[in-house]
Amino acid sequence: MNTPNASRFTALLIFIAALALYLRTACPTLGGGWDSEEFQHVAYTLGIAHSTGYPLYLILGKIFATLVPIGNIAYRMNVLSAILTALATMFVYLNARLLTKRDFAAIAATALFATNAAVWRQAGVASVGPLNLLLLSALVYALLLWRARPSTPLRSAQGAPLTLAAFIFGLGLAHHRTILFLAPAIAIFVLLGDPGIIRRPREWARALFWLALPLAFYLYIPIFGSAEGFFNYVAGSEAGNYTRGNWLELGQAFVSILQYLFESFGIIGIAFIGIGAASFLSRFDRTQTRLPNPRAALFLGLGALTYIAFATFVSGEPDRYLVLPFALLVYWFAFGVDMLEDRLTALSESNQLPTFITQLWNSFRLTLVLVLVLLIFLPFPARMRAADWSAFDRVYKQWDEIFTLPVPQSATIVGNWSQLNAMRYMQHVERRRPDIQAVGTLYDPAPQTDAARAAFADGRAIFLAPGIAQPLGAYRYAQLGPLLEVRDKPQMNAPAAPKNIAISSALTLANFEITTALEPYAPTTSIAPTRSARVTLDWQANGSVKDFLVRVRLYDPDGRAIVQRDEPPARGLYPASQWSRGEYVRDVHNVQIPGGTPPGTYQLKLQTLDAATKSSSSDEIALGSFAVERAMNLTREQVFIAHPLDIVLDDRIALWGYGGFEGTYRVGETVDGNLVFFAREDVGADLTLTFALLDASDRIARTWQVAPIAFYPTREWKQGEVLKAHHDLRDLPAGAYTLAVGFDPQDLIKIAKLEIAP
Repeated sequence: MNTPNASRFTALLIFIAALALYLRTACPTLGGGWDSEEFQHVAYTLGIAHSTGYPLYLILGKIFATLVPIGNIAYRMNVLSAILTALATMFVYLNARLLTKRDFAAIAATALFATNAAVWRQAGVASVGPLNLLLLSALVYALLLWRARPSTPLRSAQGAPLTLAAFIFGLGLAHHRTILFLAPAIAIFVLLGDPGIIRRPREWARALFWLALPLAFYLYIPIFGSAEGFFNYVAGSEAGNYTRGNWLELGQAFVSILQYLFESFGIIGIAFIGIGAASFLSRFDRTQTRLPNPRAALFLGLGALTYIAFATFVSGEPDRYLVLPFALLVYWFAFGVDMLEDRLTALSESNQLPTFITQLWNSFRLTLVLVLVLLIFLPFPARMRAADWSAFDRVYKQWDEIFTLPVPQSATIVGNWSQLNAMRYMQHVERRRPDIQAVGTLYDPAPQTDAARAAFADGRAIFLAPGIAQPLGAYRYAQLGPLLEVRDKPQMNAPAAPKNIAISSALTLANFEITTALEPYAPTTSIAPTRSARVTLDWQANGSVKDFLVRVRLYDPDGRAIVQRDEPPARGLYPASQWSRGEYVRDVHNVQIPGGTPPGTYQLKLQTLDAATKSSSSDEIALGSFAVERAMNLTREQVFIAHPLDIVLDDRIALWGYGGFEGTYRVGETVDGNLVFFAREDVGADLTLTFALLDASDRIARTWQVAPIAFYPTREWKQGEVLKAHHDLRDLPAGAYTLAVGFDPQDLIKIAKLEIAP
């Protein structure tokens, strides 16, 4: 049963299509999955990964990342995952084609597999999952080819030798040991296919040799690491820490597996699996069947059940473990599709049926095609959103910024598992700041407590990455970019070139600067919407300081405050009332530039508030200004729109929504709100916006004509811009009104209800 050449060509097209899809959604740089940062540096540097080591993947990653000069090393590892998953998808098609002998069922099962959210997510990031899926699908392919081979002699040119399947199984053991749980199903499949193999010791001995040969890859660990504790490390002895030990946990895990499978297949897909199972049960006692083959169906079913049991008892990354039973059940889905198609084809081709009956069955076949298309493509957008890593660059940008901060020489930075590996990537792959001592922690403060004691004993600085719990003990805190500095004594050294602005008799703003978060550390002159300005403040306590809040406001060119942040200094971890006289405390506040903010020069100002009363305790201080850049092609999700709309006000401009305006006000109060515009094309002309108040009879009670954005005229608007325009309506007469807007006074759009009380 060799695969026809046409099917092999189809398999190649499927590989290309899947690869294109996965490359489109691949993560562009560092980060992604739980272990991605580790694999992105360990593979390239030939380091040692966490147990069980994954030597085959690391060697393959080293070769690929070295020979393929695209992007940075992290991206190359992500591309490797895309290629491996695309190859797995190709083998899924070949397997389904061998099992059903029809392209329709095989392509349907392959499309369902390729667009599965768990499969797709792993395809875009550095992960051991894609290679595991590839070896699993290749193993199924090798076993199916062996099943087509005559039981004797071994020299036959038809089919494939059992040693091929054994070698692939060995490669699986050299990569991810979950393939071991497939061994019982494989043994049953082989014995049912060729019971006489037990009496041919040379054959199964040869298979065992080829199975064991790939295990030599584990020599990678003592060669590039250490032989100490080798067997416990390779055996994954700590896996016992991740087993579920009570019935409640097991029940919850089993339910989560069923929920995942239901989300993966849907009701229709599960129905097809049921049809395939019914076909299997009805034909199990027959020796010659076309659909499905009993031995293959039994092997795939037992394998799926084994993986369901494994994922029930062992906790781990859902994408990596829950996808395993899905990867086998997808063939049962193909069985069901093929059986239904087989019945419809047989009926439609029967000469014993009246013409109208034949036409009816043909319509059922068309319905089957439509159902499968909807099954795959209706959830496609949601699955793509869940699996799209293409804009995920935050991890790299964060550590790129951190590794440009003025962190003291030989300082310690404590991070969680992912952060620790991101630091190692920066040091070992990009060769940056090798003096920094990276320390990892999980869920308790013990590592950072020990690291703090060691750092202070050596006179070194220590910092905590974002989200890391504080060390145990009475320490002082300050901020440096996104890092939290731990101090064992007051900082008495003044910053370079201090500005020394008096806030009160007890408090001085010694210095300040504005940088851009997630960018290399440097003063900010311009910033794009949706990015954040990072405001760094150096406070000096001149005496006993009362606890206070820091208010940072962003003003647009019209002097309107569009962003306000009220926060305690140092994240509230080190209250001002605990500061020592003469101590300097560094403080950081992030101000995000809202999506839709028009281009222009914006200003940041600072004010302090009494922490207890929230009343101001200082005048506003101008910190500086910067240009907000023009932003093209922002999505609706990136712009907060309280009331979404999609109304064309002018051939060139659409109204995407509004916020504010609604409610009850009193005479003399200002009614403020915003309009969100979308430039459908370059405007190139100055337009005037009309506001109108309409009474209960839709008669105009009052109108205003204003520029949509006073400081950014419409003649400068470019195609693709999303712009949020703020407006104040003053001196409104009493009454109940509907607010209408538009560029044509004769064609206004009603948007909001408001009432002006006397």
